[in-house]
Amino acid sequence: MNSLDRATKRKQQAESVLTDLQLIQKWSTVGECFLVGAAAYNLMVSPDIDLETFCDVPNPHIIMSELAMLTQNKNVIELKYRDYTSSDFKGHYFKLLYRAEEVEWNIDMWLFSNSHNGAISKDLVPFMKNHLTVETRKAILDIKEALLHLPTQYASIFIYQAVLEFDIRHVDDFLQWTKHHNTTVPFHWQPISANN
Repeated sequence: MNSLDRATKRKQQAESVLTDLQLIQKWSTVGECFLVGAAAYNLMVSPDIDLETFCDVPNPHIIMSELAMLTQNKNVIELKYRDYTSSDFKGHYFKLLYRAEEVEWNIDMWLFSNSHNGAISKDLVPFMKNHLTVETRKAILDIKEALLHLPTQYASIFIYQAVLEFDIRHVDDFLQWTKHHNTTVPFHWQPISANN
């Protein structure tokens, strides 16, 4: 099984988690919900799922009431909320930990206003889906898998940028690339062509 096959299997597992929890359906009751990040691009290496939801007037109390019911699910082992509206993130953050078949899933969920003017992941989804090829997907997955065995970790967004903008294909080349690019600050890669 190669990295592409493993990613496909991981995505199928993620879909099972989402189905069990009915998370997208729950979030859709308060706004427009988007699956974002590696699960949306079929670039999953780690058991992480990311959701973003947008509505006119975000009310964390409403969705928290729905999410709290999930604590009755035997696989849900943690539920957290944090208000980041006064930070650069400008949103409400929710986190679920879900354990099944000895795998612990981290589910990050954001609630934003429709007028949100900061970095958001949903805008990157169409670009990634339109520009990823089998070659670039495999390069990204191979780099992400190789980095799991190294002490220094990098946000996936930098790997996407290195592969898609700078033609990086191997982890050694990526590590060399990081020496000349700032990968230690909050950063949301937004290619100009992403909005085309």
